[in-house]
Amino acid sequence: MAGKVLPVCKPYFLKSEIITGILRRINKTSLCTLLLFSVSLISYFVLLSAPYNWRLSSCQSATITTVDSLQPTNLSHIVFGIGGSARTWNRRRWYSEVWWRPSEMRGYVWLDEAPIETNWSAASPPWRVLAAGTDRYAGHSAAARMARIATDMYGLGMEGVRWFVMGDDDTVFFPENLVAVLGKYDHEQIYYIGAPSESVEQDEIHSYGMAFGGGGFAISYAAAAALYGVIDGCLERYAYFYGSDQRVHACFSELGVPLTREPGFHQVDLRRDVYGMLAAHPVAPLVSLHHIDFVQPISPLFPSQLDALRTLFNAARTDPARTLQQSICYLTGRSSPALNWSVSVSWGYTAQLYPWIVEPNQLEVPFRTFKTWRSFRKGPFGFNTRELAPPDLPCKRPLRFFLDRVADGSNGTVTEYKSFGWGDESKECDEPGFRAAARVERVRVFAQRMDPKVWQKAPRRQCCDARRKTDGECIEIRIRECGLRESTFPL
Repeated sequence: MAGKVLPVCKPYFLKSEIITGILRRINKTSLCTLLLFSVSLISYFVLLSAPYNWRLSSCQSATITTVDSLQPTNLSHIVFGIGGSARTWNRRRWYSEVWWRPSEMRGYVWLDEAPIETNWSAASPPWRVLAAGTDRYAGHSAAARMARIATDMYGLGMEGVRWFVMGDDDTVFFPENLVAVLGKYDHEQIYYIGAPSESVEQDEIHSYGMAFGGGGFAISYAAAAALYGVIDGCLERYAYFYGSDQRVHACFSELGVPLTREPGFHQVDLRRDVYGMLAAHPVAPLVSLHHIDFVQPISPLFPSQLDALRTLFNAARTDPARTLQQSICYLTGRSSPALNWSVSVSWGYTAQLYPWIVEPNQLEVPFRTFKTWRSFRKGPFGFNTRELAPPDLPCKRPLRFFLDRVADGSNGTVTEYKSFGWGDESKECDEPGFRAAARVERVRVFAQRMDPKVWQKAPRRQCCDARRKTDGECIEIRIRECGLRESTFPL
């Protein structure tokens, strides 16, 4: 046998081993087939019992679209959280009642304790008491409790909520304009919306990137959900911060969410007279005003701030989107011989008449009628300002008029503005051109209602046409949309 070579292709295994191997392969194949069949059958019945929107092909998105999500944002989608104190609420509730609409709005006044008054006004938002929180260091401070308002409201599980909006008990909101602003953004994304302070010194102390809470700020439902998961530890880490708004900003910083700035939120960190700022509002919807207890009445025609605010809100109800929107037009020799006048209208609030030509880039800059919040200085501010001539130079000052009447008609609105001086004049201007302008007692403004959807377009100040009535005591102005290439300045 030595040296005998076996055939190369001859089987080396015994017959019994071959049969056993074949049987093993058959068993494994059968088990795999049975398992695959069982998984497929179970998956089929699970998908069959699921809602239709989840039965999607592999190329489709898993997003469920509901009827409500297709609707434009409205007041029912917003929940307000107003920070207040049981001790001061009865004195400040009038400001909330100016704008609050019990049958249309949802939200709460969040108090530090149960209110002293047993008869809660039906015209006010309902109240709740802020919880103390679970964090060891910050939970019992007023600032920490206020910082929890958004997450506490989120935890209530209210249906149909897209936005949570925070403010103070001396904050007034302009609801339709708030809706117009929030309607530009996707509530399913993480948004933190508001504005910094007007006083640079306040921004330096706190942050340029923070939404100041008194001016109000809005967070989307998605942002509230994200904040809800980190709020306890976050407030503990930032217990050394002074205000609740600063802590909220710090928490959003940890989430990587920056402030989305909207210039219609007004902290009003200003002192004395805010006329200049309101008379030259930016081309943006007026959303809120704060600190109105700390400034002079916005209109000298009324003895109290509340009465002056009510007048502004009366105008705002007739044309919310147009409120405080500035229009600039001119009376020149072409329309009225020997006249070169400039007119600026802050709709629903005031009009200014200059017996000389002033360029629009100057008229849109506010007069510095106010001081900074902390130091009572002339600035700096977060926007440009211009000097108002002193009382002993009356010929360098415009004549001004304040809202006196609003008429709401089918073709639009008519607002009338009554002449009222600056209140500190030491003498009158005796120049011939100024004397003719001083005869004007009223400015009458006609305007079509502004479409709120205009704020979804590129911002542009609207134009106007002006004429002087034959008696010389009234100027009529008609506000309109500007032509595509129209220039405001008289060429």
